[in-house]
Amino acid sequence: MAPPMPAPWLIPSPSESALKLHYVGQKLKDCQVPAAVLDVAAIRRNCKAMLDCVNALGVFFRAHVKTHKTTQLTRYQVGEDSKDVRLIASTVAEIEQLVPFLLECKAKGKNVNILYGLPIAPSHIPRLGAVTRILGQGTVALFVDNPEHLRILSQLDDVVWPGKVPVMAKIAAEVPFRAGLSHDSKTLSQLSEIISASPKVELKGAYAHMGSSYGSGSPAEALDYLMQEVKAVQAGAEMLTRSMQPSTEKLLVSLGATPTITSAQNILEDNEWNRKFRAYLDEVKQNFDVEFHAGVYPVLDMQQMAARARPAESMNRPLLAYENLGLRIMVEVASVYTERGQPEALVGAGSIVLGREPCKSYPGWGVVTPWLEDKPSGDAQFYDPEGSKTGWIVGRISQEHGTLLWQGSQEAMRELKIGEKLMVWPNHACMAGPNFGYYLVVDSDSSDKDIVRDVWIRWRGW
Repeated sequence: MAPPMPAPWLIPSPSESALKLHYVGQKLKDCQVPAAVLDVAAIRRNCKAMLDCVNALGVFFRAHVKTHKTTQLTRYQVGEDSKDVRLIASTVAEIEQLVPFLLECKAKGKNVNILYGLPIAPSHIPRLGAVTRILGQGTVALFVDNPEHLRILSQLDDVVWPGKVPVMAKIAAEVPFRAGLSHDSKTLSQLSEIISASPKVELKGAYAHMGSSYGSGSPAEALDYLMQEVKAVQAGAEMLTRSMQPSTEKLLVSLGATPTITSAQNILEDNEWNRKFRAYLDEVKQNFDVEFHAGVYPVLDMQQMAARARPAESMNRPLLAYENLGLRIMVEVASVYTERGQPEALVGAGSIVLGREPCKSYPGWGVVTPWLEDKPSGDAQFYDPEGSKTGWIVGRISQEHGTLLWQGSQEAMRELKIGEKLMVWPNHACMAGPNFGYYLVVDSDSSDKDIVRDVWIRWRGW
């Protein structure tokens, strides 16, 4: 049987050079729509805030690449000075696309490790084994949460997977469970017993993701979710170690979701609760290596604004602010309906552009933002769920079309014209990208915020 072909060969990406030749230097308003626009200034701020936080807390950091699926933004997540490059991906294609960047990191003497973010499906093993052959033994790690995973991995030979297979036990830190096992599951003991008896598999640690933290509504709530997350993954790791031979190498406890890990930025402030949490974290670090992970934080979205997990200010720089939303979807007004009881307009961007995930803070699927020249604060008019609640929102969506609804007093209505280009903040950045093959990149810190500075190819495939 022929070896499986990697996704990049089967689903080729657009030509980067052709796209740059076409777009770089253009004004955004002259570009075709719908378009996904990244603001590299916001990305720089968000990534720096995260790296500063984990460095101050003395923990490792693993960047998730599933939101953006680009090499360029991965570089910002890792940071130029990092000697430890830890990544997690949700598809095998993402890992395959990262190989050139990871080889570059290895050539610079950096430690490289990438984790495949789902419990391993047998058909994906040969492709991930091929990546291991390129990057070196121990560089690709897998999730397990079922004894059958380990039985399959234990039977692999070095042709399919060179050396030992590093695995992380997936801990379910929330109810209802998604992937993973509860921290007190007896199956964790079974996993550790099989691993101890297998010369092919090596346990590296335990991993938890508190997806329910997206329901937080304040820094205090998000920090409470963070504490639950730490306790769950610590308890799961302890359950694993009870059935294993003592080792001089610490197991890794990896935890995170963007609300919980961005809420950790609050812990840098000096108060009693934060001192207690840092002391508890230091206790955990005595027995385990601690790693935070997160994904959507470089660009943020309306969901993250609603979770209110980040501090409002840090070192006099606003963090929980609309100016730090790094992704906007550019759309065009196709028609206007001012005679309707509530003013409406039509744009050519529906669920296949914005996704269908609601946001708890307002009744829509996207917020029409100020243009890039207008800072999203002060007199710039837009719908703020925590403020005036006056502005245009994407109030209804079909597949290709979105219906804008005016919210607030009609006397203050911002008039729209057919053919006018608008920017929209999506509810969920992860779901606002899949139908785009590339991002147009601007820099709001530059003298001309409306100029396309670069084009970043978005990886495709599975």
